[in-house]
Amino acid sequence: MTSVSQLDLDLDVFQGPFDLLLAVLLREEISLAEVSLGDIVIAYVDRLEEIGEVDLESVTEFLVLVAALLELKSRLLLPNEEAELDLGPEEAADELLARMLEYRRYREAAE
Repeated sequence: MTSVSQLDLDLDVFQGPFDLLLAVLLREEISLAEVSLGDIVIAYVDRLEEIGEVDLESVTEFLVLVAALLELKSRLLLPNEEAELDLGPEEAADELLARMLEYRRYREAAE
């Protein structure tokens, strides 16, 4: 099983487990704009190849989290014509946390 907590990252701006990176991003200690999501995906795929097995639940959890990060990062990087819809760092962190909690509720309901 390859859960996100077992994924160790060695990025330019962060070294450590993926779940710790999420916590650091939520606390806004590192800007999401500085994090290479591509490097995270590559590290995860490499980890899956090392282990040689795929756990659908863990992969789904990873994909949901990376998709949420990608959406938030795109909002930070792309200009938005409607300024009132822009999310500040706190709102973006709150939205990521809400998505993570929503995913957890769905996962627990499925069990």
